[in-house]
Amino acid sequence: MGDMRSGAASAGSSNKWAILLTVLIMTFMATLDSSIVNVALPVMQKALEAGLDQIQWISSVYLLTMCAFLLVFGRLGDLYGKVRYFEIGVVIFSIGSLMCGMSTSLPALVASRAVQGIGGASAMANNMGIITEAFPARERGRALGLLASFVALGMMCGPVLGGFIVSMFPWEGIFLINVPVGILSLVIGHFTLPRSTPECAGQSMDVKGAALLVPGMLLTFLSVTMMQGNASPAAALALVAGVLMLVFFGLHERRVEHPLVNLAIFSDRHFAVNVVCLFISFVAIGVYELMTPFYLQDARGFDPGASGLIFCIIPLVNAVTGPISGAVSDRIGCNLLTVLGLGAFSVGLYLTGTLGMTATLPQILFYLGLASFGTSIFQSPNNSLIMGSVSTEMLGFAGSVSALARYLGMAVGISGSTSILYGQMSVAAGRHVTAFVEGRPDIFLYGYHIVYVVTAALVLVGFALAMGRMVARRRSQR
Repeated sequence: MGDMRSGAASAGSSNKWAILLTVLIMTFMATLDSSIVNVALPVMQKALEAGLDQIQWISSVYLLTMCAFLLVFGRLGDLYGKVRYFEIGVVIFSIGSLMCGMSTSLPALVASRAVQGIGGASAMANNMGIITEAFPARERGRALGLLASFVALGMMCGPVLGGFIVSMFPWEGIFLINVPVGILSLVIGHFTLPRSTPECAGQSMDVKGAALLVPGMLLTFLSVTMMQGNASPAAALALVAGVLMLVFFGLHERRVEHPLVNLAIFSDRHFAVNVVCLFISFVAIGVYELMTPFYLQDARGFDPGASGLIFCIIPLVNAVTGPISGAVSDRIGCNLLTVLGLGAFSVGLYLTGTLGMTATLPQILFYLGLASFGTSIFQSPNNSLIMGSVSTEMLGFAGSVSALARYLGMAVGISGSTSILYGQMSVAAGRHVTAFVEGRPDIFLYGYHIVYVVTAALVLVGFALAMGRMVARRRSQR
C-alpha cells in the first residue's frame, strides 16, 4: 500500500505544491481562528455579560466538537475521498464562521462554534493525508514541516489580528474574516486538489462505532465541563452515559472487521508514550493560551491590541524554533530533544505563573518565550517519533490520533484551568467567584499562580515519561 501511495504521489508530483498551498490556506484559517478567539475572550465576556465559567465555552466547545468528529471524518476520508471531506469541512467551517459573526447571544455563539468545530474536524482530519499522498517519501517531511510552520504562523497572526479587530471593530469581525478565506480555499482547491480513487474504497464504514464514539465523547467531555460549575444530577447522568458508550465502543471495535479505530496500534508502548506526551503538552498550551490574555488585560490593564502583540511572542518563538528543532533532530535523533523540550517547557510555565502586578514587559516576554521555546523544541521531534512508530499503511490513522491528542489536550487544558482558577479565586475571595473581581487583581493572581503550578507539574510527568522512553531505547540498542 505504501508503494502504491508513492506511485500516486509521483504521478501527481507536478501539482504537489499547488495541493500543499491549498491545504495550507485552510490550516492557516483553522489555527488563526483558534488563537484569534483567545485574545478576544475578555472583550466578548464583557459584551455578552458572561462569567469566566460561561465564556470559556466559546473555546472549549469548538475543541470538544473537533475531538468528537476527527476520527469519524478521517475514516470517511479514507473510504470516500480525503479531498471530498476536506472541502466539505471548509464549507461547514465557513458557514459556522458566518453564524458566529451573526450571533447576538452566548448560547447562539456557542452553538455556532460547534458548527465550526464539525467543519474544522472534517478538514483537519484529512489535511495531513492529502499532503502525504501528494508528496513522495523523500519530500514528505519537508511538506509536513511547512504545514507545521503554517500552524505556528496562524497562531502568531491570530493574537495580533484579533487584538486589532476588537480594538477597531465589534468582536464579531474575528469570525467574519474566515468567510472570504474559506471561499478562496474552495476556489483554489477546485483547480488544484486531486480527485483520486480512495485506497480503502470497497470497505464499509463502521456506522455503529461512529454512533457510539461521537455522542460518547460529547457526553463525557461536555458533562465534565458542565460539572465544574454545577454538579447537577443531569450532568452526572450524562457523564455515566458517555463513559458507558465509550466502553461499548471499545468492545465493539475489537470485533468489527473494518474498525473505525485500530486499537492494536496502542499496544506499541513507544507510540502510546509519544501520544501521551503530545496530549500533556497541548493541555499546557491550552492553559497558557487561555490564561495569558486574562492576565494581561484584566490584571495588568493592557488593551486588546497591546495584549495581542505581547501574546505574539508565543507563536513567534514557535515559528523560529520549530523548524530548527526538526532539522537538528534529523542529525542527532528525536528522543533527547523531546526530553529537553518538556523540561524547558515546565520551567517556563512555572515562571509564567509567578508573574504579578510588578512584572516588567521584558520579564513577561522572557517567561512566555521560554515556555514557547520548550514546547517548540519538543513538538517536531515528538511528531516524528509518532509517525515513525507506525507502518506506512497506518500513517493516516496516526495523523488523526495526533490531531485528536492535540485538540483534546487543549480542551482539557481550557476547561481544567478554568475550573482550578475560579475554584481558587473563590477560596481567596471567601465567596463563589466566576469572573475577574474589579479592583482585586490579587484574587485573580492567587488562582492564576495555582493553575500554573499544577500545569508545570503535569508537564514534569511528561518529562519523566520521555526520559524513561529515552533510557529504555538506549538500553535496547546496546
